[in-house]
Amino acid sequence: MSEKLLDGLMHLFAILAKEDTVTEEEQEVVRTFLQQQLTAEGAERYMKRFAQYTTRVGTETVASVAQQVNADLTLKQEVVVVVRLIELINADRKISAAEREAVKSAADVWGIQPQEYFDIFDFVTSADPHNLHHDSVLRVGPALNGGGPKHILRPQFPGFLSVLRIASVNTYIMRYQGSDTLYVNGLAIAPNRVYFLAPGSVIRARSQEGVYYSDIVSRFLQDTEAPKTVFEAREVEFRFPNGKVGLRSVNIREESGALIGLMGASGAGKSTLLNVLNGFYTPSSGQVVINGIDIYRDKKAIEGVIGYVSQDDLLIEELTVYQNLFYNAKLCFSDKTEAELDVMVTKLLADLGLSETRDLQVGNPLQKKISGGQRKRLNIGLELIREPAVMFVDEPTSGLSSRDSENIMDLLKELSLKGKLIFVVIHQPSSDIFKMFDKLYILDVGGYPIYYGNPVEAVTYFKRRAELINADYAECGECGNVNPEQIFNIIESKVLDDEGNFTTERRFTPQQWHELFNAHIQVPTVAPTDSPPVSNLHIPDRLRQLRVFAVRDVLTKLANTAYLAINFLEAPVLALILAVILRYYSLDESNTEGYTLLKNLNLPAYLFICILVALFMGLTVSAEEILRDRKILKREAFLNLSRRSYLVSKILILFAISAIQTLSFVLIGNLILGIDWSMWGAYWFVLFSVSCFANLLGLNISATFDNAVTIYILVPILLIPQIILSGVIVKFDKLNPAIAAHGTVPLVGDLMASRWAYEALAVYQYRNNPYERHFFAFDKAMSESQYRQLYWTRKLEGKLDFVKTYAGQPDRAAEVATSLALLQAELRTQAYRFNDADIAFLDALTPSAYSPDADAQARKMLSVLNARLFVPAFNENNTAKQAAIEALRAGKPEADDPVLVLKLAHHNESLQDLVTNRTDEIKVLEIGDQLIQNSDPIYQTPAREWRAPFFSSTKKFLGMQWDTLYFNMGVVWLMTALLYLTLYYESLRVGIARLQGLFTKRR
Repeated sequence: MSEKLLDGLMHLFAILAKEDTVTEEEQEVVRTFLQQQLTAEGAERYMKRFAQYTTRVGTETVASVAQQVNADLTLKQEVVVVVRLIELINADRKISAAEREAVKSAADVWGIQPQEYFDIFDFVTSADPHNLHHDSVLRVGPALNGGGPKHILRPQFPGFLSVLRIASVNTYIMRYQGSDTLYVNGLAIAPNRVYFLAPGSVIRARSQEGVYYSDIVSRFLQDTEAPKTVFEAREVEFRFPNGKVGLRSVNIREESGALIGLMGASGAGKSTLLNVLNGFYTPSSGQVVINGIDIYRDKKAIEGVIGYVSQDDLLIEELTVYQNLFYNAKLCFSDKTEAELDVMVTKLLADLGLSETRDLQVGNPLQKKISGGQRKRLNIGLELIREPAVMFVDEPTSGLSSRDSENIMDLLKELSLKGKLIFVVIHQPSSDIFKMFDKLYILDVGGYPIYYGNPVEAVTYFKRRAELINADYAECGECGNVNPEQIFNIIESKVLDDEGNFTTERRFTPQQWHELFNAHIQVPTVAPTDSPPVSNLHIPDRLRQLRVFAVRDVLTKLANTAYLAINFLEAPVLALILAVILRYYSLDESNTEGYTLLKNLNLPAYLFICILVALFMGLTVSAEEILRDRKILKREAFLNLSRRSYLVSKILILFAISAIQTLSFVLIGNLILGIDWSMWGAYWFVLFSVSCFANLLGLNISATFDNAVTIYILVPILLIPQIILSGVIVKFDKLNPAIAAHGTVPLVGDLMASRWAYEALAVYQYRNNPYERHFFAFDKAMSESQYRQLYWTRKLEGKLDFVKTYAGQPDRAAEVATSLALLQAELRTQAYRFNDADIAFLDALTPSAYSPDADAQARKMLSVLNARLFVPAFNENNTAKQAAIEALRAGKPEADDPVLVLKLAHHNESLQDLVTNRTDEIKVLEIGDQLIQNSDPIYQTPAREWRAPFFSSTKKFLGMQWDTLYFNMGVVWLMTALLYLTLYYESLRVGIARLQGLFTKRR
């Protein structure tokens, strides 16, 4: 309390005390109040202030002073003060009407409910409070004749202990009436004095069974109408994948309204136990049931019943405190409007003491925007907002100050008092926190249960089992504190050697403690219930979930200015740098035009770099997306939300980011290099498609691995094959012969998205630029005719010459047979142009049937093909091309030749060399019994389904020819769809887990 507040309260006490003579009893009431708030020195100092106020003459009333301190008092503090004010006026056992009215006026000012005030007044002033017959009073002691209030039976109790529950503040006050001494937390209490019962308190008389705080609270809760939750763990055992035992014979029975502590030394299995009890880990044997429902077999039936608060923060760091709670609530309550959710969240923030921080960004532990205690309360609030019946909390006090730790545990205790069942993994609790637990479950190394019962009794239990002195004393005789470390000091105590030094050997092994546990500890019995567990969840449908996930993710990204700056400046900056560097032109005197696309030797490299940039940006923007959310997904797993909605929301947002990135890259890069604007749409479509593929690839590795370092080590491993096997750095026919291919793309190349994207972009740029689009059909026909005329015909004539020369020579028989097979196969490809009689000779192109007549017929067929087909087709298309050129030049001055202008601005010689394979001197390849054209792949028409030369302008599929741009992008999107399936079913993660399991098993 503040100095101003204490001063006002002393004034208030003084006004009441000087209604008549200030007695010693009244002074003792004030002193007791101060001693509960302050040190001994501080209490005496304020007693002097009290004395000063009692001697001062003033006109202040109790109501006026109460009004002055009202703003500084919490409701609980107001109740405490009212109790002490009633004690003050009752100190002399005579209460005047004026005193009664004065205290009532203070209670009215502070807003204390009238009924609660009268209950407190009757309890404090009654000569026999245990005879009060209303529902807020509990009696501890021997049985009463003729009924009475709620009762905890203690036949040998020396008198009666009466307890009043003040429901509005979940506070309990007590009075003892008896002749023998009664101890609360080891400290003696005086008869007929009013004491506040602190959480975790133990009340006992000498050599009598104690009464625990949890006993009192649960007795009050028994009569509430809150639905009952019964939790049972039945003979639960758990083994890790490597075969190591994590838990052994765990049996727990608890019901709602309890706070259960799970303790144990490091490595004893506390977190494992928590994860088995909450359903994350499936036990090797045994059951965990809630109201009779197996939580592993019927997860739908307990949807929303279990809540989990991790030791780690499960917060979205970029969102505010309010936004974290609000969007979590939207995923829990589809039956509420946004206005209703806002009211709910605002109230919860007030209850958690987070109202002042509601608009602060959460931040991370290294860049704190809110304190550690506030982060923990917010984590609890994320679960609390849906009010699960059973909550599991993993080390809520880890890393917090003692004050914050107590605040967090107070909050959890308050939840348990409201009927929740809460399991808490706790490490090194203070005495106050230790006493808050209703039950304690202790594990020893190896997953052995060694204690289950009241926390304070745990100290005496282990003392007795270890045969220590003062085994009956758990608390400090002076302060009433308990030292939980005593328990583990006893459990892990070491054997002494002959010289009195501690050895590494324990006095009691975990197995021995477990045997004592089985012999002396009884698992509590809990009345079963047939009612299903209550859940307040109303999960939205998949579409609404998708919308919530998407909005939440967008807000997260918008709040991260560094993320936005990097991702949206990365593409244009890279485009600017690369395009400027690659904008090549000759400085020779012969170059009078300056920069032209025609002479830019770097255009093929630019196309390839575009693909790599799209892959890189797509991977890096997505590689951490699911990894970053993994802890949040772990918490939201209890809601049984749609994985598909979550993934689709991620994918849509990443696609939108990739769309913006690739668009900005194309706009700047293509503008600087002078690529015609009419082609930018296709550029964007290709780069966007590749980036989307990379998005899904990044999401897959993000969902597979648990470490960001591992993910970013993988990025080069994923990108390098895309570079090497793209067909650009190393030609496909120059790869290792085991994987290389001639005249087509090897399978290993077809698995690379970069190969499909680069081919699509290169073919489109060459075929559809404003210059070549006028002549491509003519050039294609001329190329096909020229190949047949110049290379194919001559190659076959050479084979005929070889066969004619060496036919009949045994040492050349194999070569002759191969040549004849090739001749027969190749000529049959043109057989459809002739009638059956003209091609009958083809059957004679075999070693056994070959004759000079067959040779003559073959040469005649080649001559006819050239004369009637190949040469006329070439001449016809060449003439048509010249006509097209003249049409473009029509009416234009010779100095401004439009064809030359188009060629300079839009054609590119380096790209032409690439897609026509002009630099390779070998124009035709002989593979087996067929000839493969090694020139002009851009002009070739593929004859086989799927398979086509690299840079072919069309692909054959389903019997039709498809434009390379659309076919290739269809393949990239098919790859993307397959990656979505592997992502949805977590195929990579499952596969790696199985490999690890197999490796571990074999080892």
